[in-house]
Amino acid sequence: MRLGVKRSRRAALSMTSLIDVIFLLLLFFMLTSTFVRHQQVDIAPPAPRGAGAGSVPDVLLRAGAEGAITINGESVEPASIVERLKVLREAGGTTLLVKADEGAVSQTLVGAVEAARRAGFAAISVAD
Repeated sequence: MRLGVKRSRRAALSMTSLIDVIFLLLLFFMLTSTFVRHQQVDIAPPAPRGAGAGSVPDVLLRAGAEGAITINGESVEPASIVERLKVLREAGGTTLLVKADEGAVSQTLVGAVEAARRAGFAAISVAD
């Protein structure tokens, strides 16, 4: 025996409003997000050995393991690198070679190059 009970059909879900909400969320996140501009450090490679074989840099800065910095063979504290390089720059130094020892952290190397730029050196080369 069949009763006249009608089964109710589910209403179809409208995708239009769902797509609108997704686009609004996308627009919101695009407009409220901030994009970080990463700074770059320009590093020139050292001159080839054949060209200018006799040229010696005025200042040699070594970045060692565990953040150790030496300038022309003298150990320097990280806080006083810029001041020491400024003294050498004012004494007539124009070229600087940054040499990374084995085990040196890349942040130490980048910090040394930035310190050299702040001290006024324009010709900075990096070697390993």
